[in-house]
Amino acid sequence: MTLSASLFGATPTNMTGFFRSGQVFLTWDEVTNGQNYIIYRSTAPITAGDLTTANKRYEVAPNSSFNRVLAHLATNADRSDMQLLTPPCSVSRNVVVPLDTSLTGNVTEIPAGTGVAVFTTHVAGTYYYAVTAVVGGVEDKSIGAGNAIGAITETVQDAAPVLLYQSGIKCARLYLLYTDVDSFNPTYSGTYAWPFWVGVKQNYATTSDKVDLRLTIEGMDGTIRYTQNYAAWNSDGIEVKACETGSWWFGYSQTYQFDTSKYAPTGSSPISDQGPVVNFVQARIMNFLKWMIQVEPYYANRIDTNQIYVAGGSMGGGGTLLFLQYYPDFFAYGDGKVPPTNFLETTWTWLRQCEARWGSHTNDDIKVHFTGWRSERLEQAYGGMILHQFLNVEQMVLSMEGMELPWITFCSGGKDGSVTWPQQGRNYYTNLNASRRGWNGGCQGASGHDCGGLVSGQPQLSTIHKNNSFLAFSNVSGNPALPLPDVTDSIFYIFNKHLIWSTPYYKVGNYQNQVDQINRYEIVIASLTGDNTADITPRKLQQFVVTEGADYIVKNTAVNDTNTVFQIDTITADSFNLITFRNFQIKSGDQNTGGSRFIMVPVDPVSEVAAQSLKTNDMCITVSPNPFNPTTEIKITNYESQIINELKVFNLKGELVKDFSPHVRNSKSVVRNSILWDASNQPSGVYIIKARLGNRQLVNKIVLTR
Repeated sequence: MTLSASLFGATPTNMTGFFRSGQVFLTWDEVTNGQNYIIYRSTAPITAGDLTTANKRYEVAPNSSFNRVLAHLATNADRSDMQLLTPPCSVSRNVVVPLDTSLTGNVTEIPAGTGVAVFTTHVAGTYYYAVTAVVGGVEDKSIGAGNAIGAITETVQDAAPVLLYQSGIKCARLYLLYTDVDSFNPTYSGTYAWPFWVGVKQNYATTSDKVDLRLTIEGMDGTIRYTQNYAAWNSDGIEVKACETGSWWFGYSQTYQFDTSKYAPTGSSPISDQGPVVNFVQARIMNFLKWMIQVEPYYANRIDTNQIYVAGGSMGGGGTLLFLQYYPDFFAYGDGKVPPTNFLETTWTWLRQCEARWGSHTNDDIKVHFTGWRSERLEQAYGGMILHQFLNVEQMVLSMEGMELPWITFCSGGKDGSVTWPQQGRNYYTNLNASRRGWNGGCQGASGHDCGGLVSGQPQLSTIHKNNSFLAFSNVSGNPALPLPDVTDSIFYIFNKHLIWSTPYYKVGNYQNQVDQINRYEIVIASLTGDNTADITPRKLQQFVVTEGADYIVKNTAVNDTNTVFQIDTITADSFNLITFRNFQIKSGDQNTGGSRFIMVPVDPVSEVAAQSLKTNDMCITVSPNPFNPTTEIKITNYESQIINELKVFNLKGELVKDFSPHVRNSKSVVRNSILWDASNQPSGVYIIKARLGNRQLVNKIVLTR
């Protein structure tokens, strides 16, 4: 009798399941003393004979409805302020059935004693599921109506988040996004279900205008903070607050078995020794944003995709830079306070903590890979690169000079002992200047782990749109000298904050526009602190065509009288298809008066047909790893092989060091061509890859490190 009761009690009951937005949601009543639950899947109704290894889908730990991250938020930990919302948000367990959007307050969460598993569908079909329990080390393989279900018809779709909470005024929501348990390593923080908070402006429901979207990513440990009943930190638009647990808004090892009993690895946790490291945190954020932009009408009809920006401090500042550099065609701009700029290739306070997620800073065997929305370019360009090289943000920005990035705002504290100065930040200022980036910011010399708007505030930052050009200011006479000192004085080292430029949304010199046409470019610029000189490079040109080796006439004129010419020069576009006017005289001015008009035209105009060909061709050249030692793979995609094609590698002196031209001259169309370069006989340094493919010219900068 006792044995029979024990066996009966080891069979889960009340199993339920349904399909929603690319995922299957399963629940069941757990058994007493259950050690583990095993999910089976089959294309036919499951019998006891089907409980085989071949049909085993997944193993689930007991108490699987508990979500450590949600529970952390529900207690107001790290200033989440969830309990201060109206009504308070108290969801601390997983949820499968979303809250009705017509309701407010908390959803009904899965109670203790109920198990849950959510699977992402990879192959469409009709499936049956069963769950068994392991008690005392023995699996009870009984099958009955209570622990088997089906049929469930599944299709491959993007996952949609589950609504957990809505504020009383219906201007703030909390969602839960289940990631793919098969690939997103659920041992990290013991969960694969991650929360997102979304706030909207208070009159959102009674208006219909397009609005901007702010992605907020916080400092260590990355929890959602400072929530209110609406988008308080972007009060005229939409704000998304993502959540993570200390992986610097990037990702973590895909295969390492983390301690699932811990909220997150710490500096005393074992060093991860398995790769690859995948950008899981970025991926789930991008997947959530894709759902907002493309799927959910409540947001999709309102988001201005040219006004999406990212902001964060400390760990969030570092995450901001990672998003800006690696998703450059998605964000308009970003604002990162006290960010790390070199995670694994320098000694600093948080190095050991990083190694617990990513592996030793000297481990060349741990590579990086990418997933999620808009990751294809990343995987093609950097997939397989040595991780610690990839996460050296300040070095990587040098290798991306020919790539257009969003406007970057950031600042540092000269006495920072957390994101340690000068190991972090100092080189980034120098390298942004050297690579001709659009940026502003500075170092607050006497400050610790903090810096503010006096250093990094830029007067037109919030008006920057992704689909407008801007000017990159380098070697500005009014800026501090570079490189910044290792030991800073008690002063503000401020860069480019005093320089403004005209857009359709921001007036300079009483001119509120730009001319960005195929054969003509005009923009007005001014210095708020008196006349300055700078090297000026137009960036993110929308229509104006720049071709390497072509000549362009560039003028510096009065704003309202283009016959008053202060400077004029003929400039040859360089190997990055960039045009830089050296020592441009930026006249003193403000939004209403003064300033200079920058005018640029080609010596030989480009026809509209030729311009369209250059703009629409999706040919690209990528190199991975980069930096590299001593071999790297050069990949060229979507080009027509012709006898005139060239692919060559030069050093910075312009000397040819390798000619791969025969590899791109075959008489056939090529979707992708991969070429391995072994630079064992070359010295460390920067090299330039130049490709001439038909009427296209492509350039990539690579770095050989020893």
